[in-house]
Amino acid sequence: MNSSLLSGQAAMPLIRGIYCQLSAERAKELTAPLAKGAFHQEGETSMLAVVTALAIHVEQHRLDCTSQPIYLGREQLMAGAADLLGEAARFEDQDAFRLLALLLDKLLRGGRGSRQAKLDGLTPSVMEQRALAARSPNTCAVVRGSWRRKSRNQLGHASWLDVVEAALWCFWHGDSLASGEVLLGVLLGRDERVRLVYGLLAGAFYLSDRTD
Repeated sequence: MNSSLLSGQAAMPLIRGIYCQLSAERAKELTAPLAKGAFHQEGETSMLAVVTALAIHVEQHRLDCTSQPIYLGREQLMAGAADLLGEAARFEDQDAFRLLALLLDKLLRGGRGSRQAKLDGLTPSVMEQRALAARSPNTCAVVRGSWRRKSRNQLGHASWLDVVEAALWCFWHGDSLASGEVLLGVLLGRDERVRLVYGLLAGAFYLSDRTD
């Protein structure tokens, strides 16, 4: 981790996770999305900008920091994530961002250091699944843990839902931030979206200061 990263947004575990996936040259490009914060402009094509906006949105709407009833805070968390893709986004892609926001919040608030803690953070409860309100039939398989059962040859990265599934596969099958990065190389090489989403998951679980 580059010691020049400053406090505030750059110190958030999700942002740190993204940073770990970037080359030195690419890391310089993180400054602009951080300056914009969660105010992502619709039509933005930079994957780094989209994922960075998602990271900031999740950090700002964590359910352990909301003053709203949990069900309202959860919907704000998920709806705001899907909105980052714009109104023209497919249902499957919107589902992917809603699910990703939900899982990142669970990982940030959950336990650390064990396989069971990781599984708990990646397993939505019945109530959370109802709140997710998935609109694409493909989403349900990912929610149920398809990434635990699939082989690497069964994974893709055509849609955002594919990307989330592939990143979850790497995150689940690795036991550290570095081992997951090795799996990324084996799986899809330098596919940016998968790498960035993996960075979010790894940051939430491995780089958070929470220890309880």
